[in-house]
Amino acid sequence: MDLAALRPLPLGGSRTWPDLVRDGALLGFFVAMACSISVSQALLAALCVLVVVWPARQTEAAAAPWSHLASLRAHPLTRPFLVFAGLTLLSAAFSGNPGWSFWIARDLLRIATFYVVLLGTRDSRHAMRLWQAFLAALCLMAAYGLAQAYLCGTRPGWVPAAWLSEICTHAQRVRGPFSIYMTFGGILFLGALLFFAYLANVPWRRAWWMLPGAAITVAALAFTYSRNAWLGLAAGALALVMTARRTLRIVAVLATVLALGTIAMPGPVAERLQSVVNLEDQTLRDRVAMWRAGLSMIVDHPLLGVGPGEVRTWYQHYRRPEAVRPSTGHLHNSAVQIAAERGLPALFAWIWIWVVFFREGWRILTRAEREEPVRRALVCSSLACVGGFLVAGLFEHNFGDAEVATVVLALMAQPWVVERS
Repeated sequence: MDLAALRPLPLGGSRTWPDLVRDGALLGFFVAMACSISVSQALLAALCVLVVVWPARQTEAAAAPWSHLASLRAHPLTRPFLVFAGLTLLSAAFSGNPGWSFWIARDLLRIATFYVVLLGTRDSRHAMRLWQAFLAALCLMAAYGLAQAYLCGTRPGWVPAAWLSEICTHAQRVRGPFSIYMTFGGILFLGALLFFAYLANVPWRRAWWMLPGAAITVAALAFTYSRNAWLGLAAGALALVMTARRTLRIVAVLATVLALGTIAMPGPVAERLQSVVNLEDQTLRDRVAMWRAGLSMIVDHPLLGVGPGEVRTWYQHYRRPEAVRPSTGHLHNSAVQIAAERGLPALFAWIWIWVVFFREGWRILTRAEREEPVRRALVCSSLACVGGFLVAGLFEHNFGDAEVATVVLALMAQPWVVERS
């Protein structure tokens, strides 16, 4: 069966109204991940009910309510997720401000994204349609981001000043539909890797239309000036080169993107890119000072940390003399942030999650036939995006970014969707 060829969903008599409601909500959730955290969280809450009561049918026989919950307990990621969640809640209970720490620890609820996508996605073709909807919405947001870059850079007189002040919250960096450019950059680089994964595995006659989407996404990413996202994109692209079905094509595509980017790159973007390796860069020196402060917190609070959400309170006591910012809410490194907030045991549980994911993801990838391009693209994109996310997290606490982490958790479910297919 040619899985890469799109076919209409079976909406005939075999599809009941709970199926349609669940699938519609899941489709809406994937679209909302590209543009609105409020809508995506609302749909995620609804889906938590829908996929438990009416899970997607992976066979012709209708799945009974609650029938899939037992299998989730045996899932390879369930144990590390539970250990990490338990240690986070324990840290919150013993923090200096338990009420606030428990409120911050609500980010654990995002783990439900993984299970909702896993239960709600029927097979590989369904998964690809969902991600194509996400990419279509992301292309629109990328175009909006480029429009922001133009309007904020030129400030044309025909645009009302009130609109410009609302759109241009930063002198140069575009934020798209999100509250900050870091989040927009994180979403864009994940979307770009999804485009590249499709191009790296699917036959050209079915993949060529992905090129314009990839181009507009990478262009918008450049104007976020988010260096951590650029590094994440580079790391994910390297992973795709190593796992791609069509290695020469993806190398050619990436080389073309790099060449065109070098030629057409605006001066400010080039200067920002050069600052990645500039050890005298002020923001880089400030990050190093934050990491050193975080390490001091870990030494003094190794078991349970200072408590979720308490880094800002404790930072004044550990701030280094060379630090630039007087205060910060996070330490611009996911691993350091988690260890400082929740303790070393929580950090080890967090690392356990990724070790299990990559071990199982690689196992599934090696079993995926090279003649099954859509399935291989889904697994490759999952591995590349999560790898890029972790590399970006070396310089930004992106695990605490709700919008970015939600997309990553959805991507993490794809290898098991493929294996089930």
